[in-house]
Amino acid sequence: MSDAETVSHEAETCYTAYANHFNAKDIAGVCRYIAAPYVMIIGAHPTMISHTAEDVRKQFDGALAGMVSRGWARSDFKVVNVTPLSKDHALLVSDIVRYKADGSVLETGRYCYSIHRAEPNWQITGVTDVEAPFTGPGNVPRT
Repeated sequence: MSDAETVSHEAETCYTAYANHFNAKDIAGVCRYIAAPYVMIIGAHPTMISHTAEDVRKQFDGALAGMVSRGWARSDFKVVNVTPLSKDHALLVSDIVRYKADGSVLETGRYCYSIHRAEPNWQITGVTDVEAPFTGPGNVPRT
């Protein structure tokens, strides 16, 4: 496997583990894949920075509670592109569909994650949304 293929595989493995823990509502598991500090830039909202592991935990506890209060039950995550930036860093673009318990769609979105090598595993350092009609890194068309 080439360096680029290895980085892509490892970044995608990190993201998939994070997503699976989120769907299981396992925030402790989620936080194993989130770096501190962690940066979130979504739309026109102010930049959110979680400086410590405790801040990260609070942010994800709040995000999960907010989604559940809106009817969220689970999400489907589809990695659409991984762009290796170095042997220790990649950008990953994922399309997400969030569902309610009755199976109806709560919301959809495309997000770009910065993921870097950290011991003992890779971690997500930040996320931003990719607003339509933009496609994000890799220029993969939306479906």
